[in-house]
Amino acid sequence: MELRGVTLIYGKPGTGKTTLAAHIASQRLKRGDRVLWVSFYEDKETLVKNAKALGYDLDGADVWDAVLAEPQGVFNYVVALTAEQGPSLLVVDSISQLQGLDLRSHITNVMYRALRPSGVDVLLLAEEEGVTPLNYIADNIIHLVRRISERGIALRYADFEKMRGRAAGFVKPFEIIEGLGIVFLDELKPPRRNAARVMRTGTCLDTLLGGLEPAATLLIAPASNLFLRFLARLTANLSQNGARVLFAARSVDPAKFQAYVEKLGGNVVAKRAEVKPERYWWLTYGLYKAVEEVQPDVVVTDWLDVEFALLGRDLALETYYRNSSLLKEAGIALVASVVEEQGLLAFSDNAVIFAEEGGEMYAHVVKSSGFEGATEKCKVKL
Repeated sequence: MELRGVTLIYGKPGTGKTTLAAHIASQRLKRGDRVLWVSFYEDKETLVKNAKALGYDLDGADVWDAVLAEPQGVFNYVVALTAEQGPSLLVVDSISQLQGLDLRSHITNVMYRALRPSGVDVLLLAEEEGVTPLNYIADNIIHLVRRISERGIALRYADFEKMRGRAAGFVKPFEIIEGLGIVFLDELKPPRRNAARVMRTGTCLDTLLGGLEPAATLLIAPASNLFLRFLARLTANLSQNGARVLFAARSVDPAKFQAYVEKLGGNVVAKRAEVKPERYWWLTYGLYKAVEEVQPDVVVTDWLDVEFALLGRDLALETYYRNSSLLKEAGIALVASVVEEQGLLAFSDNAVIFAEEGGEMYAHVVKSSGFEGATEKCKVKL
């Protein structure tokens, strides 16, 4: 993340301001830059320890523990330290602690008379309530927001309100994951698979859709053993036809599904797709890591209804759209199952409804992105 000049990072307590600063500082340290960190909250030992728990190495940073420093003398000492140590990045965490000072005039003097001429980049961290005096001097402004959904799920966003010399006004969802730190979801880019090809499933989906392309195919089906057997047959046939398949299990035991697919003569890598309401974005990050490891041509899931039950409709739909887009950009086909449609049709390229009649199962296409289908309804053979 290249942030030049003065960057203001602000938000309410717990939104991730210090974590984002550690993210940026650790990147600068990795490439050999010198970092000076002025902390009004913790000493270097605590700062480094907390950063390491998130996956960031700040051992090489010069840290001034200013917890008990007098506000009036802070700026003079910062200027002196900067002149003495010559850092390329200065972090001040948090400028809101300098109560009783005219921040606007003090920071203006320090920035324009000392720090800007030296070429040092500055990260100013501030609480949301005290940010107004700092807006006009910042080259970049990042507002961190933590929102709680109606189901009590924490959602984190970084709103890039101002970017000097670049377009601003964009929002990036992110999660803070232990051992990994900040993960921006839009930066998760799995390696792209080979040129898109139509994959034959050896099932009635071939007659309905003309095979599978790197697209989102929604299967609306009852939560029955009959349909689960079809899903296993679909997976086995795809692998027999040369496709590498990842099964992302939500309610089905992945080991049992994998064993049944192997019994049918196929191969699949089955992993549990954990739905963590306390870590909503984990569904996307977990999928990304699984795709990076397995490098599949097709991702097959059992019933997405688990996500709707735990996350609520809006967040479940947002997750489906984000994850299907991630796969499509990587050239990977998605076959997702759900008992109730719940609005997923709008975000799917193909959709097929399965229904059981007299012990048999039939499939009916309701949406298709291609023109290769030979019929609209067919009997499912297991």
